[in-house]
Amino acid sequence: MRHPLQAAAVGAMLLLGGCAGVGPRSSYVEAVTPADAPVLAADIAGFVAERLPAAATTLALDAPAGELASDSLTPVLRGELRRIGFGVADAGQKAPGALPLRYLVTPLNAGVLVRLQVDRTTASRLWLRNSAGTLQAGSPFTVREDAAE
Repeated sequence: MRHPLQAAAVGAMLLLGGCAGVGPRSSYVEAVTPADAPVLAADIAGFVAERLPAAATTLALDAPAGELASDSLTPVLRGELRRIGFGVADAGQKAPGALPLRYLVTPLNAGVLVRLQVDRTTASRLWLRNSAGTLQAGSPFTVREDAAE
């Protein structure tokens, strides 16, 4: 049986998935603990690796700015992407051919909603906290592919 909040969260993800062009101009991370960061970073990096060839792809990581610049997820994500073979540049660096990677991580009910934008793909996934307080995937990724330009 599904968690009652899970159905509402999946509905919210579908709504957010339809708003790919709307939102902040840089990544946003809120409510990610140091214990959450490796779990989310591995999931994000794994999703990207399923869609893009790691050894042949450089990602321009659009890290959070301002007061969010010291979030716990970004350095772990940067390291995980490099560990699996991606080239990683910061969004402001000159990296010819780099694909921008934007991520939004926000609290939602009893969990965390992760939303990614890379190349022409937007994906969202809900993470719920189990009784021990650790994150576990509460849904598969909801994916939308934009048409080629």
